[in-house]
Amino acid sequence: MSHVGVPRGTARKRRSLALLTTGVLTLPVLAGCSSDDGATGATAPQDIAVAGRSMVAEGGTVNWAVDALPTTLNAFQADADATTTRITGALLPTLFPLDAKGRPQLNPDYLESAKVVESEPRQVVLYRLNQQAVWSDGREIGAPDFVAQWRALSGKDSAFWTARNAGYDRIEKIERGADDLEVRVTFAKPYADWRSLFSPLYPKDVTGSPDAFNDGARTTLKATSGPFRLRGVDKATGEVTLVRNPRWWGSPAKLDSLVFRAVATGDRTGALAAGRVDVADVDAASAHRIAQAAGGRGADGQPLAQGTGAG
Repeated sequence: MSHVGVPRGTARKRRSLALLTTGVLTLPVLAGCSSDDGATGATAPQDIAVAGRSMVAEGGTVNWAVDALPTTLNAFQADADATTTRITGALLPTLFPLDAKGRPQLNPDYLESAKVVESEPRQVVLYRLNQQAVWSDGREIGAPDFVAQWRALSGKDSAFWTARNAGYDRIEKIERGADDLEVRVTFAKPYADWRSLFSPLYPKDVTGSPDAFNDGARTTLKATSGPFRLRGVDKATGEVTLVRNPRWWGSPAKLDSLVFRAVATGDRTGALAAGRVDVADVDAASAHRIAQAAGGRGADGQPLAQGTGAG
């Protein structure tokens, strides 16, 4: 698929071209989560180029076409989808986002360090949290959140409707470290892919009980911790709106707001052309037609739409 956008107005045009001419229409860059070490802030390796923050204009709203409103905001449930992942990527901690080559990179917004400190007789990973990392309700991110997520996803309690438990089922215990900023995770069996765990990390209010896990996080998240916060889910208009989080301690989001709008696949080319959406997944042929309609090339002479395949 290709990610494509169509500019609207002079100010919007400057921002859109900066994104389009580099092929960058990924949430982490728009959210302001990218870093100089090459991490993209995504939970999957990127299939399009990554641009620096300086290339993204300040302010405004981006309307992003999605297939449908997510049925849940809990990324660990079976009915979670790509839209769930995109939304939670802006609202919740990802401890080790993957870079463009699929390599996990420590996220300094949430972690000072994380490493294996013991291998025998048990593998022990020690997380040192960023002291500024808090949930939107003011509570520090800490061991209770790790414990609750582990218990929910361990597979030992069938009351939690989980889609997967890989890795969590190998954890033997989780403890507070030397102080409140340390979390000590002991594995019953070695787990080489430990960096994939606790991403996204949910607050204990979501993972602490089956009722909260199964139903409480379907349409809202009471506490978040990311560059954006959830303004609301509007089923009538088919929109999920995220707005800049004023309490975010990291690099602030570039956008004022980000709106995910349900648009049928067949309607996306028209929606882009009419300016109802700014970002959409379309097939390569549609991307080519849109690029030609927009003049074919942006301010730096590069193609406006960069496809990743035939769709």
